[in-house]
Amino acid sequence: MGRFGFVVKRLLQTIPMLFGIVLVVFLVLQITPGDPARQIVGLRASEAELEEVREELGLDDPVLVQYVRYVGNVLQGDLGYSYKSRKPVAEIIGERIGVTVWLMTAGLLMIILISVPLGVIGALRKDRPVDHAIRGFGLLGLSMPSFWTGVILLLLVAIPTGWFPAGGFGETFPDKVRSIFLPALTLAIASSPFIIRGLRASIISVMESDYISTARSIGVAGGRLVRRFVLRNSAGPAVTLLAIEMGYLLFGAVVIETTFALPGLGQGLVLAARGRDLPSVQGYTLLFALAVVVVYLVSDIITAILDPRVEIEA
Repeated sequence: MGRFGFVVKRLLQTIPMLFGIVLVVFLVLQITPGDPARQIVGLRASEAELEEVREELGLDDPVLVQYVRYVGNVLQGDLGYSYKSRKPVAEIIGERIGVTVWLMTAGLLMIILISVPLGVIGALRKDRPVDHAIRGFGLLGLSMPSFWTGVILLLLVAIPTGWFPAGGFGETFPDKVRSIFLPALTLAIASSPFIIRGLRASIISVMESDYISTARSIGVAGGRLVRRFVLRNSAGPAVTLLAIEMGYLLFGAVVIETTFALPGLGQGLVLAARGRDLPSVQGYTLLFALAVVVVYLVSDIITAILDPRVEIEA
């Protein structure tokens, strides 16, 4: 089975995984203490009002019936209604998802801009002072929690200089770029060390390969050698690491958006959890989990495209 078969197989593998994710998210509401009907109508509601709400929501139906109904609604884009705002959860998520997309895109761009040059330099200058300095930066980034890094950037950069807002999300494009810069940099500082270390190790391994020695023997050297032979063959493990980090970044958005007061999905999840708004918590959790699956799937496909050695035996 070649690369095309590998991609098809990965696509098929995601189907039961997605249904499993929906099942786990559905069970969150079932095992959470409390009466959803009571949360909707309030503490002073009568039993008749509670029964009416339970019947309307189908809470008295068997769990299997509720799960099938929930899956059907999810497939139609219906994630239920918020207990607090009485608005559709899908609409609430739609209002916040743009900010998180900005954060993830800017964070990913900064991770690449930081990790690729430093990883390449560290590998090509192995065990030299610049390599030790790069590894020291990696250790420093790994030792700092994201929320602490965000606070330090606020105290040392945003507040004293006024170049970047200390919180919120702008209206115009330049304001949005300024608002998202420090949060994205916080994500990049936390995640770049993993990519730098992985890319450095991968490049060192490739540089010791026989085909690199052959390329050098025929006169290929310098930047041409790195671009044509080293980077592409080193990219597979780095892409996999980047996909893993993207999964962490999605859930790291909860901390970053709270630290910088960004009205994104992470902040929405925190507010929904504090208010015990379970349908909203379900919606946010489901979206984050699905995003992680999609990121891993895309990374596997990119790796299969980049690496011609990807062959899966039948």
